[in-house]
Amino acid sequence: MKQTLCIANQKGGVGKTTTSVHLAVGLARKGERVLLIDLDAQSNASSVFSESSSKNGLDSFLLFSEKVPIRELITPTRIDGLSLLPASSKLSQIDVLLSGKMDGFFVLKEALETVSNDFDWVVIDCPPSLSLITMNAFVAATGLIVPLQISKFSLDGIEAILEAKNHTVKRFNPDLKILGALLTLFQQRTTMSQTVVPMIEEHLRLFESKIPPSVAVEEAHLLNQSLYEYQPKNKTTKAYQQFTDEVYSFGG
Repeated sequence: MKQTLCIANQKGGVGKTTTSVHLAVGLARKGERVLLIDLDAQSNASSVFSESSSKNGLDSFLLFSEKVPIRELITPTRIDGLSLLPASSKLSQIDVLLSGKMDGFFVLKEALETVSNDFDWVVIDCPPSLSLITMNAFVAATGLIVPLQISKFSLDGIEAILEAKNHTVKRFNPDLKILGALLTLFQQRTTMSQTVVPMIEEHLRLFESKIPPSVAVEEAHLLNQSLYEYQPKNKTTKAYQQFTDEVYSFGG
């Protein structure tokens, strides 16, 4: 396995799921074997692949609640090379179930070790919180990507992300590295952008790619499609392809 990538931000509405989906699809389009893991109880990433979403209750909740082997929960998608571990609304119960358990932080890491030869990349879409389930993703990951929008509230959240990452490195996963922050819904010419970008760069490396806003994103979600399928020539689609190229260069 080349990389296990965690897409995380405790703030919602920053393009976390859109980034997870399009990174996973983009890597698969390069001929890589990719596993997309949906750990968000809202199941938005899973809904893009409605044909592969949870059936008969086989989803990531069972991985944590009953330690069902991950291989039994993974399903192929319509995208060649891309598999999915779908989410469930029951994931909101995981913190209570894992709290106090000695191995509570390591469930996902141990599960992924059993399929390490099956995939080149794993992309994990985390819930918008620094919960136990997010910490499972941090412990399992080799790289952390932080989607951000240009706002004061995004700046406020960076410190919490860095603190959680440093805690994980110190106690559980010394291999975890922050690959960078990805600016989403980005408009270059605004005063806010010109002011806030240097402030973000004081704390996090920024990807060269910036994701512009586009109504096509919501339209594609409504149709349960990726941008690559819905509008392959859209400016946001091209920006996600450029971002995928950047991440791919970390593969090795």
